[in-house]
Amino acid sequence: MHTLLGYSWAEIASILAVISVLFSGIYWLIRHGAKMLNNAISAGTFPLQQQSKELKQQSKELINAIKQLNGNFKEQHKDIKRLEYKVEEQDKAILLHDEKIKRLEEKR
Repeated sequence: MHTLLGYSWAEIASILAVISVLFSGIYWLIRHGAKMLNNAISAGTFPLQQQSKELKQQSKELINAIKQLNGNFKEQHKDIKRLEYKVEEQDKAILLHDEKIKRLEEKR
């Protein structure tokens, strides 16, 4: 019968089968342990995840409110500029009227 390193083919097959079963068992244990650890971490961090979602939602709402306020501020700034222009025009008109009144009083 043929042999390899002093073992028969049946013995080599048996050794490979045992090694294969051991590695499969170790792989399953590692995988199962990783799943259990992942589930434990997920369960432990669930409140943190919920708070994170709430904070993201609140920050989005805050950003939208700031954008709306910024838009309102720009509108108010434009309104103020228009009012300043109108006030300047009124001041000019008042100065013109004052000059006319002075001229009319001087003519008297």
